[in-house]
Amino acid sequence: MNFIRIVKFDFFNILRNPALVISGTIFPIIMIAVMGFITTSGYGASSVSSYDYYGITMIIFMALMMAMIATNSFMEEKVKRGNTRIMYAPISKTEIYMSKLLAAYLFGGLCLSLIVLSGQYIFNINFGRGNIGYVLLLVNALTFFGCCLGTLFCCIFKSEQAANSIMQIPILIFTFLGGTFFSAASLGKLLDKLSNVSPLKWVTECAFQIIYDRDFSIYLVSILGILAASMLCILMCQLIFKPEEYV
Repeated sequence: MNFIRIVKFDFFNILRNPALVISGTIFPIIMIAVMGFITTSGYGASSVSSYDYYGITMIIFMALMMAMIATNSFMEEKVKRGNTRIMYAPISKTEIYMSKLLAAYLFGGLCLSLIVLSGQYIFNINFGRGNIGYVLLLVNALTFFGCCLGTLFCCIFKSEQAANSIMQIPILIFTFLGGTFFSAASLGKLLDKLSNVSPLKWVTECAFQIIYDRDFSIYLVSILGILAASMLCILMCQLIFKPEEYV
């Protein structure tokens, strides 16, 4: 019961932060609209419109960027001061970091799911049509991984500022190689091969195969791979995190 209360407290802490609410709701919509608009001419009569392409790639990008929400939920200075009493509560260290992780995931998963649903059913962006549920599950799995990654970086670097600064490096690499803004294949064979290390590349390819080919051949592998990476992050959090460092 205490754990559920802490998760609720952390979730509402996120909702009370206007910057986080904007980054989880309005910012993804702006990114889709801007990228879709400026690249409209490049898609012509293709069955894939610019809004379709950047709709899915921006949502996938924002799912990973939920790592920033997790770091704020975990170690933002005001949150740390308000949660100092947790140190003296009869709960395990696992509940401390997991409550922050789950609160960030619930917020991120809810925001991105609403954007995907409204994008398809209101703005006619193709997020899978009848297979939209599979795409939503894929996006939510990546959102969970992003929150696990953000929590892990907080456990390692012990501050929101340090975690966000250093975490931007792998996220930018994943984004560049994952074809979020343009295909890495257009930059040569070497970068095309290197792009396979990016989880964004796996998720993006899987999503497009589901949406346009109804091909689920790599769907289960993608989901399991993301969840395995998430569990690895949680295991490392359990090994690294020390409650006294949370004060």
